[in-house]
Amino acid sequence: MARGEHVPDIERYIRTVKERTRCLFHTLPFPVLPKRLVVEMVYTSVFWLNAFPPSDGISDVYGPRAIVTGADLDWQRHCQLEFGSYVQVHEEHDNSMAPRTTGALALRPNGNAQGGYFFYSLTTGRRISRYAWTVLPMPSEVIRHVNYVARDERANPGIAFLDREYNIFHDDLEEDDPDDGS
Repeated sequence: MARGEHVPDIERYIRTVKERTRCLFHTLPFPVLPKRLVVEMVYTSVFWLNAFPPSDGISDVYGPRAIVTGADLDWQRHCQLEFGSYVQVHEEHDNSMAPRTTGALALRPNGNAQGGYFFYSLTTGRRISRYAWTVLPMPSEVIRHVNYVARDERANPGIAFLDREYNIFHDDLEEDDPDDGS
């Protein structure tokens, strides 16, 4: 391959990740997302793509994640929450008056044997990992808060894929690609 040439298999995988990420975005009630949530949507898309065996993969039973890590996913532990679900995660506590739960948005399973999940903390704006939570309906205050955080970060409305310098990444292959099998 010459410098600057595209590798069709890799380009197709990138398109698949972006399509899955766009699908996740359109299930959410937020018109604009904080940058951290966009990154986590991409991680979630890749996590689930690697969880299942591809039709042209080396195994009909094991996905890439199970082949590389040796750990398989369990439906009861790892498929409990949808991306973006509102939850109150249970925090470690003592007998003080500190809050015992905090608001968060579900991201994805952390993949360990105990069945924990990653969450986007609405308090800190960071990714946290917890093992206990309570699912609740999405309150309008949470939607307003996420929109406020995103606008404060000057995030793009909708979803935009950026390169390392935060320039919008345009796909050359997304329009009329004769090699995409269509």
